Amino acid sequence: MQAAEVKTKLEEKVKTLEEEKSTLLEELRKLKDIVELSEKAKELEEEVNKIKDEVKALKDKIPQEFLQELEGVTSAPLSEENEPDEEYSSYEEESLL
Repeated sequence: MQAAEVKTKLEEKVKTLEEEKSTLLEELRKLKDIVELSEKAKELEEEVNKIKDEVKALKDKIPQEFLQELEGVTSAPLSEENEPDEEYSSYEEESLL
């Protein structure tokens, strides 16, 4: 093999490896973002569940007659809060991909 052929092959190999490196670095950044978002979602879910537990505990301490009056006033907003958030649901679906 002549030196020129060896040089050409090495240049092609370097170019290919640089492209692969760039692709892998981009994938690495995306995966780190997914991990970060997943951890944040988990923390927020835990906070929400803790708050729901506190609300339930407080409701259990309220006499039933007052609770029924309270339910009549706040039933619409409370029922909306119990429905899953569409954004969070779509995030879960994306994270499974």
